[in-house]
Amino acid sequence: MKIAIIGSAKFDSLEFHIQDELLVQGHEAKIFDYESVFSGRMDMGLSLISTAYVDKKNRKLLKNILAFGPDFVIGVYRHIHPFVVKAIKQENIRIIHVNPDQLTTLQNQQLFVEPYDVYFTKDPYMVSFMKNKLNLNARLYSEAFNDRIHKRPIMDAMELEKEIDIDVLCFGNLYPYRNRMLHLLKEDGIKLTLFGNKAKYFDPFLETEYQNRGIYGEEKAKILNGAKIVFNNFHYAEIESVNNKFFEISGAGAFQICDYKPILKELLPVDPKLVSFESIDEAKKLMHFYLNKPEKRYELRDIILNHFKENYTYKQLIKTILE
Repeated sequence: MKIAIIGSAKFDSLEFHIQDELLVQGHEAKIFDYESVFSGRMDMGLSLISTAYVDKKNRKLLKNILAFGPDFVIGVYRHIHPFVVKAIKQENIRIIHVNPDQLTTLQNQQLFVEPYDVYFTKDPYMVSFMKNKLNLNARLYSEAFNDRIHKRPIMDAMELEKEIDIDVLCFGNLYPYRNRMLHLLKEDGIKLTLFGNKAKYFDPFLETEYQNRGIYGEEKAKILNGAKIVFNNFHYAEIESVNNKFFEISGAGAFQICDYKPILKELLPVDPKLVSFESIDEAKKLMHFYLNKPEKRYELRDIILNHFKENYTYKQLIKTILE
């Protein structure tokens, strides 16, 4: 099948991994992103102030997609213009949307203007709202990890921990809410290492912990496994859902401590209370406990890894979507 994906073509993005799995399964898959149409630092600014620019950009994107002649289209961007969706549907091509984010990233709510054939969202709250209030064909899905890229290094766990030398790792966009929690952990004497992108108002107290770069692909998997604990504090707008890092960390075989959500009872093969917290004080206690219990960390992460290999690879995600 010929499948077009509308989204980011950057390495290690959701779109990248969807394309990778589709290609492995024998489909012809291509990513169509705005950067291939109009690139440069001015793009985001112009998109905010010029409707003519947005219109031009989306028409060029649509032209490229239709020229490809897809049998099926997967939208991942949240800001795809409604006329793009409408034009694709008028060609009798099915188009679905896979939303990997929480509800504060819906921008101008373009998502709801021209209905997709199916909406996949990870948050049960959003599924309920979209189905019951908007009469949209919304389905719950679980995110995934790429077992060809996010994989545990073949190396003794203790030796890898010595090489990486990280007690508690945090990676991703370093937003103020995340930094506030990290600040409190550091004040408690927990040794932190931070990778990712600084957001506005970065906390100077964390400057010595910041590595001034992100981590991706196989290097990310190695550093995750070499860290004794990966601290994964979800965005505050994850109402009933977890983030994609939750799947990548667990699928890579690393040990994480994350925010507690009731959905963890469905996602994890162990008691969620063993690896999640409802307050920052609970997070501190868990970290101090597991930093001194390497055997317990290894036991839990192995159980979780085996469960994720069976249930949360991109092979399973693509199966869900195509069915």
